Amino acid sequence: MEYKDFEFKPLPPIPGAGDDVQAPPESGPAPAGFNERFVAYVIDALPFVLLTFVTLKMAVRAGLFPYTSGNEWLWKFLWMGLYIIYEAVFSSGGRATLGKYFLNIRVRAADGSDLSFYKALVRACAYFLSSALFNIGYLMALFTREKRALHDYVAGSRVVSIKRRGDLGEGLVLAFSWGLLVILMGTWLNSTLLKVTPAEMKQIRAARTTISKLAMLEHIYMKQNGRYTEDLGRLADLTGNVNAVRAELYQNLTPESLVISSNGRRFIITAKARNWRKTEVKVVSKVDAPPPPGIMP
Repeated sequence: MEYKDFEFKPLPPIPGAGDDVQAPPESGPAPAGFNERFVAYVIDALPFVLLTFVTLKMAVRAGLFPYTSGNEWLWKFLWMGLYIIYEAVFSSGGRATLGKYFLNIRVRAADGSDLSFYKALVRACAYFLSSALFNIGYLMALFTREKRALHDYVAGSRVVSIKRRGDLGEGLVLAFSWGLLVILMGTWLNSTLLKVTPAEMKQIRAARTTISKLAMLEHIYMKQNGRYTEDLGRLADLTGNVNAVRAELYQNLTPESLVISSNGRRFIITAKARNWRKTEVKVVSKVDAPPPPGIMP
């Protein structure tokens, strides 16, 4: 049996078949990622932050107004207003701020059209809302479907990437972004959670006062005996009220943190305050005791 005329011929496409495996059509520029948005934000905001403090110093030195806390805040509000106008003008009408221009990203309306000036102004003002919520408003761009931040939802906007970067460019943006985040997070922690509170400062001052009293007793002891001492008991005896000394040490210093070191001619007193971080306080002798007889100073 021969099969010369036996061959397979493709069937005409069946309507609806294979639709689930077809690539979805392009729907426009892809949403800009959190890292590139953050780097662009820093590029745009940093000059305004620096100019705020530089021009404030220049204005005070020029005698335009005296330095007060109120005047400082008024000056900051002035520059905040300029920043809002800058963001509104260059985020609307298809334009781009300097940072977004360098990162090849643009702000668009939610439907993909150019953002109006009014919505861009609302968006710029909403930056402060995103910041006020412990920056959660900005971090929303990490988790939302279209990578939109809180101020994007408020203004009905989205940020898109108009040009794809290579692997090297993406790596640089990623490293720069997270490096800045670490620096800013450390600065924020240091100025908020780690900042010494007035109550802590009071505890630290009390601890310094207590060891300064011990230093005064050291000088009294040296004038009487010609040398300094490491013996706390001898110093307490000089006051005539040992119990009062013990009570003050217990009230103002972390237990077992007091250390008195002396070679007879000099002394160092260290201790830790009773604040939660146990801040170390220290006092050293300012006057050397005279050398023992027969020893050259």
